[in-house]
Amino acid sequence: MEIDLIASLLRSYVKGMTKETISLFSSFISLKEFTKDHIIIKNNTKTKKFYIIKSGIVGSFAQDQVSEKEYIRAMHNDRTIFTNISSLDENNDKSLNYYKCLSNCVVYEGDYENFIKQTHLNHELSILYNRILEDALLRSQRRIDELSFMDATQRYVALKKNIPNIENLIAQYQIASYLSVTPVQLSRIRKKMYSQ
Repeated sequence: MEIDLIASLLRSYVKGMTKETISLFSSFISLKEFTKDHIIIKNNTKTKKFYIIKSGIVGSFAQDQVSEKEYIRAMHNDRTIFTNISSLDENNDKSLNYYKCLSNCVVYEGDYENFIKQTHLNHELSILYNRILEDALLRSQRRIDELSFMDATQRYVALKKNIPNIENLIAQYQIASYLSVTPVQLSRIRKKMYSQ
């Protein structure tokens, strides 16, 4: 059953991926369960892992060095593949980003170095890696566009479209942080939306 889920995910990136490549990819991932608030990737560390979310929501955080306030930069949910890309930069030994479970999560944890090594030996995995990077770049661009061109209400609507029951899954202050508003502003947005 798990291999079917992995096959479906991989084939969403690379149509017609062979069973042999899926089996190879599956050989360097393992299923993990994490509780809410578990930090999957710590800041100021180099990660050698990548993750695929089977269920749950993971937030990508940055922390203001002066006020120590946390900011949610991105939210990753079902079937999202992620790692702390800045920690892969050999010149960056002080990544400020960290990744924390916003809900209980089930994820596949993969060996990043082995995956990269296999991309040099297996053409389908090389294509997969390129498609994952393209997807990450597109998600980053969408997030920048949301923050640049949408008001808070529009950002909330976009978030609800992506994760319809978000209010039942994570705390309101975390939703507000992701939207770059205060919890009071979020309450006003929700009240106005649901009164119409």
